[in-house]
Amino acid sequence: MARTCGIRIGPRRFEMVVLDGSAKKHRIAAYKSGEFPQGGAKPVDDAVAALKAAAAELKVPDDAIAIAIDTGLAAFRTIKLPALDESKIGDIIKFEVEGQLPQWNIDDVVVDFMTLDATDKETSLLVTAVQKSSLKRELDTCSAAGIEALDAELEATAMVNAALAADVCHVDEAQVLVHIGDTSTAVVVMDGGKLRAMRAIHIGALTHEPGATAADSAAVAEGGESAEAAPAVAALSADELARRLENAVARIRRELGRTLSGARTAHPIKAVYVCGWEVPNLIGTQVLDIPVYELDAFVEDSGQPVRGAGPLVVAYGVALRLLGGGTIRASLRREELKYSGTFERLEAPLAMAVMLAVMWLLVFNLFENERLRTADTNMLLWLTSNKNFLVNDPKAGKRGNLEKPWPEIEKLVVDSAKRENTTQWTRLEQLQQIERQLMLRHAKLNTELGNTGEVKQPQSVLEALTLFTCLVDDSKEQVGRVAIRTVNGTYVPARSGGEDRVQLVLNLAFHSEEGAIAATRAFEALKTALEAQPWVIEVVAKNSKEFPDGKGIYTDGYTVMCDMSKVVREQAKAKQ
Repeated sequence: MARTCGIRIGPRRFEMVVLDGSAKKHRIAAYKSGEFPQGGAKPVDDAVAALKAAAAELKVPDDAIAIAIDTGLAAFRTIKLPALDESKIGDIIKFEVEGQLPQWNIDDVVVDFMTLDATDKETSLLVTAVQKSSLKRELDTCSAAGIEALDAELEATAMVNAALAADVCHVDEAQVLVHIGDTSTAVVVMDGGKLRAMRAIHIGALTHEPGATAADSAAVAEGGESAEAAPAVAALSADELARRLENAVARIRRELGRTLSGARTAHPIKAVYVCGWEVPNLIGTQVLDIPVYELDAFVEDSGQPVRGAGPLVVAYGVALRLLGGGTIRASLRREELKYSGTFERLEAPLAMAVMLAVMWLLVFNLFENERLRTADTNMLLWLTSNKNFLVNDPKAGKRGNLEKPWPEIEKLVVDSAKRENTTQWTRLEQLQQIERQLMLRHAKLNTELGNTGEVKQPQSVLEALTLFTCLVDDSKEQVGRVAIRTVNGTYVPARSGGEDRVQLVLNLAFHSEEGAIAATRAFEALKTALEAQPWVIEVVAKNSKEFPDGKGIYTDGYTVMCDMSKVVREQAKAKQ
């Protein structure tokens, strides 16, 4: 019978759950909730002692342990990638999300991802990032307590696995799952039994207590003195603590309201399920008319406590995933070895692998040397042909294409065609040097002939009018019948450092059998279409007048200012 242990480690308290059985049928063999000692001279040693004592009491297994860490330590991003295999996504995910995490150095974080949606063309991912130092702190604390964690994940993902196993997330509705931690609250939006969104609210059940912020907890974990700098909890009255807790719960409710109002789900949100710390004025109430229930993820009579089972949900979800249950395969240790063992068991396979690698490299080197010799011979033939093509050979009676080669190019071409390479360059570099000399000579001749493109042609009025008429034709479904009665085009040279322009002044008529109102809509549609073009600087549309028969309107002095340098031409597109 398989036996696993899941542990949730927060800044102030921890929970352990030991499961026996399988993913489909299991039972809670043991559980424990505890708080880390506060105010001591060595808080890390005190936390190690507390975990070690709890592990000994529950007799946790040595080979099947995983942990869940505070969701507030993570950052969440949603990105879209082309359809790729999960293994390939793991290779590139850090590069894709690096620009969205400016607060961290990408080399200092562990990145995990979960698939939200996948099609043949695109994959939508929810990416989580945790600083390596934060993860290492929790893993080192467990290792010091004799607990070797095979894997690590966030409280949020463990909660989702527990809820899915309990059949809380139905396929025909949406739900919001909430875990209230020590200093942060994890919020997950589920839609049709699938993960849709995840976030962390940096408010928890102990936020109202002095020294309970995430920054203070991290400082204490590193051996700092922030607990001494903050006022003691005992220094506050019971009424003050109750008031602070009430404010913290009110802030959590406001953030839940923001999540509910901003969630985009295909099914209506039917309920909010809460686990973790028990706080007042939440379970049994409503948020934006949506009822709030306790997340009961345990099978009846499976060994869970009669009351106060909410804090165990995350640790239960971690242990359940080790049994093979759950659908969220989150892992924060994907960048390192998950399992430990003796090196002696790997000596023979490693030695064989190294020997095969050396033999393969030897054979590969022989083939590569042969390829290099063949390539050098082919390159010499190319250089010889290059000499015959460019330079005169009076002895052979051949005339090169360079009638009067300048000394530099002639010496370079002749020396490169020799069988023994007497130059400082390789064969490929010799070809590149010949090309460079030709390009320099080409540029010099262009400069002498004045063919440098410094004289700029004026912008074309005809091109501007052509673009205008083409736009009218392309937008005929919106603008209908447009008559151009007169056109006056003017090229406007640049002044005071500005750009050249073309000014079109048109007299237009908009015909419509539906009347002047439809013609006016066409009038506005044409202006909107023009303003959307990159080559249009400004559109000045004067007042229009209605035809005597009421079947259209006309306007005089319709002015369009154009900048032809901003036209994207097909030739430029091809070069791009």
